[in-house]
Amino acid sequence: MLNIRFKLVVGLMLLVTNCVVGASVLPYGPQNDVPVSTVINDWGWTECYSALYAEPFYGPEGNPLANCSGNYMMLAARRTGSDVFEVLAAARSEDTRPEMEPKVDGITKRANGSEWYHADGFSWGFAGEGDEVFKAICDDKGTDERDRLCWHTLDYVGGWRAGSYTELNESTDWEKVILVANTITVPEPTAALLFALALASLALRRGSHISI
Repeated sequence: MLNIRFKLVVGLMLLVTNCVVGASVLPYGPQNDVPVSTVINDWGWTECYSALYAEPFYGPEGNPLANCSGNYMMLAARRTGSDVFEVLAAARSEDTRPEMEPKVDGITKRANGSEWYHADGFSWGFAGEGDEVFKAICDDKGTDERDRLCWHTLDYVGGWRAGSYTELNESTDWEKVILVANTITVPEPTAALLFALALASLALRRGSHISI
């Protein structure tokens, strides 16, 4: 017959598994060269919007965020048809779109390792933690830095920057992508597993004489 200690260990392992299944991974700060499959299949994010950089953000298709409902939001850029994101960053949805005076340079909202800025009719994007931005209209500071992204939020022009690639307003070679998630993995699975094993070890020592 199964030992009660074995049952306890199995139960704790299942508890850890249930805690992380269905949760999404929240990457800290801007990331480069991330496979799309990693973001969707491994990290658990859902793509809700994509368009060519050449397409205006607010074009004939209407509000690009109409299908982007989630507690967390990720902005990403990739070459058209690529299975790898050139650059991405994510945070709570409200933090990715802080309402700011459009032409005030250097002012951002720091969230989850990135500097975020947003203004309707101007620009939307992020930079690395601690980086300055110069919004004219899109961020053109640090043009050799890969941890930046900027899209125009206008009805007549598309995106502008994907990492160190700039001047992409008319580009059909680049695609802007938005992804969403609702539940984020906390704590990290490894930490949760160690905690469960510690509890199991304690139970083993206390209940070594009990069996069924």
